[in-house]
Amino acid sequence: MNKAAGFIRDCVEKIIPIIAFIVLFVVFVFQVFMRYVVKSPQAWTGEVEQSCFLWLVLLGACYAQRIKGHVTFTLVYDNLGIKGKAIAAMLGNILIAFSFLVSLIPSFNYIIGLLERAQLTSLLKWPKTYVFFPYVIFLVFILAYSLLDIYEEIMVLKGDQRYIDKMLQESKSEAEAAIEESLAQEQLDLNNIDYGGKGDK
Repeated sequence: MNKAAGFIRDCVEKIIPIIAFIVLFVVFVFQVFMRYVVKSPQAWTGEVEQSCFLWLVLLGACYAQRIKGHVTFTLVYDNLGIKGKAIAAMLGNILIAFSFLVSLIPSFNYIIGLLERAQLTSLLKWPKTYVFFPYVIFLVFILAYSLLDIYEEIMVLKGDQRYIDKMLQESKSEAEAAIEESLAQEQLDLNNIDYGGKGDK
């Protein structure tokens, strides 16, 4: 069950955005060729690019949230203790969860309403529901990740060592992580390396 859920999540957050990016890039190159070489620009390419961009950005943002890869400003956060970090992170996640929860149902109703009204794109006549549906997926996934983060932050405040260690690991800066990784690598004995210079004529 966990493997199936993980596969579905990877499809939504990684495989579909990869496919959307490839299609976006190919269509973009095709449009440039048609516009500047053949001198015959194709209007439909704009709709394809816009649709792919939406799927790429919204679903890719879910993956970025999963790995905590969004840009953050941590000047104050980095100087807090572990409980201070947990409280600060929880407040941010509560704000995100509340905002996304409030907008989820209206957004879903709007997108379903596009289907009921048979709203289509101008040139390719694609149902607009399919074009904008990634926004609902985006809301659901970010809401779920925020709630999971809130749970972990509560566990940190309760003193659960496993979650404390996880938060400390995740809150390390890129420089700290790089230093730890370099220190963990096996030390090389430079005295026994044959550089190929001795004895060569």
